Amino acid sequence: MNQIKDKKGVTLITLVITIIVLLLLAGVTMATLAGENGILNQSSKAKTETEIASIKEEIQVEILKEQKKNRGDIVEDRLKKILENYGILSNERKLLDRTLTTTKGNYQIKVSDIFDGTLAPIYPNPPNMAKFNKANTYYVTWDLKKDTTTYEINDKQTNVPDNWYDYENGKWANIKTSNSGLEAYWVWIPRYEYVVPTSVTATQIEVKFISKSQKEADEGYTIHPAFTNEGNGGLGELDGIWVAKFEAVSNTPTAIWGGGNNPNLKVQVKPNQSSWRNIEVSNAFLVCRRMTSQGEVLAGSTVDSHMMKNTEWGAVAILSQSQYGVYNPESINGEKGKEEYQIWNNSSGSFLTGSVGIHEDTSNTSVSAYDSINGPKASTTGTIYGVYDMAGGAWEYVAACLSGQENAKFGVQLGDNQYVDLYTNTSDLDSDFEGAKIGDATKETKGWNRDVSSFVCSLYPIFKRGGSYHVGTDGGVFAFHYSEGITVYDAGFRVVLVP
Repeated sequence: MNQIKDKKGVTLITLVITIIVLLLLAGVTMATLAGENGILNQSSKAKTETEIASIKEEIQVEILKEQKKNRGDIVEDRLKKILENYGILSNERKLLDRTLTTTKGNYQIKVSDIFDGTLAPIYPNPPNMAKFNKANTYYVTWDLKKDTTTYEINDKQTNVPDNWYDYENGKWANIKTSNSGLEAYWVWIPRYEYVVPTSVTATQIEVKFISKSQKEADEGYTIHPAFTNEGNGGLGELDGIWVAKFEAVSNTPTAIWGGGNNPNLKVQVKPNQSSWRNIEVSNAFLVCRRMTSQGEVLAGSTVDSHMMKNTEWGAVAILSQSQYGVYNPESINGEKGKEEYQIWNNSSGSFLTGSVGIHEDTSNTSVSAYDSINGPKASTTGTIYGVYDMAGGAWEYVAACLSGQENAKFGVQLGDNQYVDLYTNTSDLDSDFEGAKIGDATKETKGWNRDVSSFVCSLYPIFKRGGSYHVGTDGGVFAFHYSEGITVYDAGFRVVLVP
């Protein structure tokens, strides 16, 4: 008789349970390996963190090397260059607010996580002296006399003096050139970028010095056009320009109008001299251009000399309104905690260069620029190291006119804006500023600092800047430019040098 034998096997339920258990184990294994906190992810994170830490450490070593060379300091430009060697920076205005996207690994690292120190002030590049006649060029500084009432000038220094300039404290670089009994004093205006004012209310303009190798402005900034090849009509990318410290005077300043309409006279730039006025703009343009000729004050130099343009005037005016000028709370003219400062009028009824009244607005009782009490208050820095006569004194023609007038007025080719700023205007209304240029300190600072403002038009096609010696609103440093045809007899001019 056949018997049915028991057969042992896996039931369906057991199989299902086994599969479930295996799936659970697999899930645990996968979570352990690949989950958010899994071994693989943790390993990847650890690798990323290690690579980021390595990049940060490498950058920080570079920063430390730079700081070691500069007594523990590092300036923004140098820090920026070091960071850009490792990737691309985002565009926030302040460097320490930016993010570095690294070339290696495409990581995003906050700059503040790399460098959390304090950036040193950015100082301008040393002024370019190579193109001057070194035998007749001197560094200029001033010392207070023992009685502290006047400054004593030191203008025969052939070696760079200690602390020759200190822009943080309103001390701009000054030099003197001389030849055949002629003298001229110059002030260096370094290349900078700035935040263009958007309000008619006077305030400190944010300025940052840069080198000519930086051709693109930082986010929120504009490189002043006086220093860019495109903005200055082809004079080149410039580290800065030399600006006449005073209004132009002639080699016979005792003559009527300080020289008058005589193109055979030679230009000087000196204080306490009658400014050169009543000269046609074409002749003023001519005498400025030939200053490097034999027998002139710049003989033997290869700098470019020309009549100051409107944008170059603006470059000085804007720097003056920054932390490096009269808005510097450390300046003689400043008072800590005070927001607004003014440049005192040159109120000399004799149009003496470098003069200042005994009050910020008016008075024909004038003192010299070297007077230690009020003298520096007429400069763009509130110190004796600034540019003088930009408020009050004689009106100054600048090489700027309506487009199409440049040949008739200045003798340059039509369309040439290398030596003449060209403007268009839609009406003959003095209040029309639609043709203003960024950087010329006309529309940008219109109405600031007691200023009178009018724009060029077809009736008066040439800009005049500065102001007369008369009372009150006839003077200021920013946007006041009456044009040819109004009190022409009192108009002078100023010179600029491009190294």
